[in-house]
Amino acid sequence: MEKIKITTFGEFSISYGDNVITERSKRSKKMWTLLQFMIANHNRAISQSELINLLWANKNSENPVGALKTSLHRLRACLAELGLPEDKEIIVNSMGSYAFNNSLDCDIDFDRFEALYKKSVAAQSEKEKTKIYLEAIDLYNGDFLNRSKEDSWVAPLTSYYHSLYVRIVRELVETMYKHGYYNDLVSICRKAINIEKLDDFIHYYYIKGLFETGDKSTAKSHYAYVMDLFYNKHGINPSPEFVSLYEQTVKDDRSYNVNFGILKGQLDDAGEDTGAFYCEFPFFKHVYQLEVRDAIRSDRPTHLCLITAVSKNQEELEPKALNRVTGKLADCIKGSLRSRDVYSRYSASQFVMLLTNTSKEQAEMVLNRILKKFKKENPKLNCALLYKFDKVGKVQN
Repeated sequence: MEKIKITTFGEFSISYGDNVITERSKRSKKMWTLLQFMIANHNRAISQSELINLLWANKNSENPVGALKTSLHRLRACLAELGLPEDKEIIVNSMGSYAFNNSLDCDIDFDRFEALYKKSVAAQSEKEKTKIYLEAIDLYNGDFLNRSKEDSWVAPLTSYYHSLYVRIVRELVETMYKHGYYNDLVSICRKAINIEKLDDFIHYYYIKGLFETGDKSTAKSHYAYVMDLFYNKHGINPSPEFVSLYEQTVKDDRSYNVNFGILKGQLDDAGEDTGAFYCEFPFFKHVYQLEVRDAIRSDRPTHLCLITAVSKNQEELEPKALNRVTGKLADCIKGSLRSRDVYSRYSASQFVMLLTNTSKEQAEMVLNRILKKFKKENPKLNCALLYKFDKVGKVQN
């Protein structure tokens, strides 16, 4: 008898030989829930009352026992399409309980995945552990029962396997980078990013891997994508280690001999963008340090300003609200400053600005103008803006 193959990572499927049943087939949600629950708990018998509670916990049924038997009948009819021998049933029952038939020869991906992880813990060498990890991530093609991961019984299992997967990937990419397997590292990260979008550790190694393989263009665009994803889409701060990658991603690949006309054209190409100049914070730091030197030398007044978006109670904004507020605030800052002024995103809720050749009174006037403009254009946003500013090059007491 061939093995029954069950896939739970990503799209759920169960196959025997050439016959495959997947969630894409038009069957009832209850039938899939019943099958998946029994597979997830295949090492124990499940009482009739537990299954009834699973399927009809929040609904009244006049005859729950009869409804369960109907669902089981439909499930068995569906599983018959696999073409197993007549004496081999996948779902068995005894004394009012039901169970997945563990006497069948089955290959269940989550069992193998967990067994591989446990095997990796006992591995005697880095090479052995890496080989096990590669086999484990090959199994993980998406979160556990991805279409049902919001269900109360699925969510803890999804979280458990997801955390194991991320832990494996994190350790694996460090090893790959250390030994110079950059192409493999990039492939691993690319797959992992589709599964876990908000792990900046994985994004960090993906960009480093792209640089090592020479794909600087993709590395730069991915850096910009991640900063937007974290700040604007989710209102969270990437790690300082990830932000520091900017120093690498802004470097251009230049040859020894460059045509002067091309060089001048690249420098003169400012595009049609108007308003203040926005840059990522690592570059802002360079501008600030240059401005400090110039301000001390020339005694030209320049002010560093910080605007923070908070709730009206001066607490942190929820990510969804923060996304709307900071987007509108960025527009106000850009439109309120001069073209020679520079600003940057300092954190998920903060913007930093450098106002050159500006007195204390003028700096405060600019900040109040931003606040008034924001309030006028966004009267319904439930938030407040706080600001601080100080003179660049000022000696601190």
